[in-house]
Amino acid sequence: MSTKPSLLVFGNCQAEHLAQIARQLPAVAARFQIKVIAPHTIVETDWDTRFDPAFFADVRVVWNQIESGEATFHRRMLNDRLPSGCQIVTFPPLVLLCVWPFSGSDPRIAEAKDYVYPWPDSIAASLAPSVTGENPPDDVLFAEYMRLSTARMPDLDRRLRLDAMRARAADALADIKIWDWVETRFRTEKLFHTSTHLTALPFAYLMPRLLALTGDLAPHQVAAAQRDAAFLLRGHHGQDIETVPVHPLVAERLGLTWFDPDARYNWRAHAWTFREYILKYIRWEPFMH
Repeated sequence: MSTKPSLLVFGNCQAEHLAQIARQLPAVAARFQIKVIAPHTIVETDWDTRFDPAFFADVRVVWNQIESGEATFHRRMLNDRLPSGCQIVTFPPLVLLCVWPFSGSDPRIAEAKDYVYPWPDSIAASLAPSVTGENPPDDVLFAEYMRLSTARMPDLDRRLRLDAMRARAADALADIKIWDWVETRFRTEKLFHTSTHLTALPFAYLMPRLLALTGDLAPHQVAAAQRDAAFLLRGHHGQDIETVPVHPLVAERLGLTWFDPDARYNWRAHAWTFREYILKYIRWEPFMH
């Protein structure tokens, strides 16, 4: 059993990824045992088994991804069980919806039993053979997707303003602010693989700031961990297991200078173009065998 105090990371998949990075930093691993609670992966009964009071007994520091609005059940349980006197460092979730404006609903996600396409596209969903009763050739189907998506493209500047409003509300609650950094860079550097999955760059922004605010690390340990994190993330691709392609018209209207119309996007074991991804998504083609 470890005799080291614990650093607990609480939050969504971005927080999980931060914990994975922290485990690779010798100065952090020497000082802490890293624990994670990812609310999106657990159920209420886990607080009676996996996250009982003994789990929290050695928690010295918490990297806590904040949320606005009323506290969820999992967050209330976290707050109730944190040891008195432990340090809490807060950081916001990163969300950029405007780059994927059709991420609405797709009933197939709820109905599918096997692994599915979890990032919905409402235009593509409306063209599914199960909806239209038709399955035209690729060229016809893709042309119809482009026609509909162009005709229904929302005001992306307004969508960006909504993203900014939500993000600044989260920043206001956090020790670490990030939206201004995102807004000044997302057009010239790819920061997101999906609306909530990140490239390495936002992690490279967050990690040194989390380390600097972690009181149990001595200054020389912070410096060493920051140096190692910068080296580790230099060739890292972030959360790239599923990367959702960007619509060419979205790239044009938002002025995404990093956009490549011929780019291939990682999707599990595949590398698909925008066109390939859209056609496979419309037809709900299996991609895991």
